[in-house]
Amino acid sequence: MASFNPYDQYLNIQFGTADQGTLILMTFDGAIRFCNEARECMNKQDDIGKGKWLTQAYDTVAELRKSLKPDVDENLVEQLSKAYEFICHQITLANVLNKEEHVGNALTVLEQMRTAWREIIQQQRQNAASNVLVG
Repeated sequence: MASFNPYDQYLNIQFGTADQGTLILMTFDGAIRFCNEARECMNKQDDIGKGKWLTQAYDTVAELRKSLKPDVDENLVEQLSKAYEFICHQITLANVLNKEEHVGNALTVLEQMRTAWREIIQQQRQNAASNVLVG
């Protein structure tokens, strides 16, 4: 019998009711959190934990990459795909070589991309709000 976990229920509601922009930011937040957890495990020489968190970070970034829509802007999609590929490569290197610097490289790009996405989403929301007020 499955046990009731209110946190899981909260997450399901949060993901189920979030708009696309919020979901993108939540996905970046997850990848960043997983990389930070992996870094902590590396500092503790916890190879099992490191592998677990890096796998989750890799899978999360892979989901971001899979969600790209080439029909929107082929050049932009290519650039984003290369950035996600770089992040995944750094995560793989961190896991195989056990070097924290590779996690740091992945985190730097993830954080920069999250900031850019947040600004784009805020701009879209402001434009939508002003269209409602004006239109």
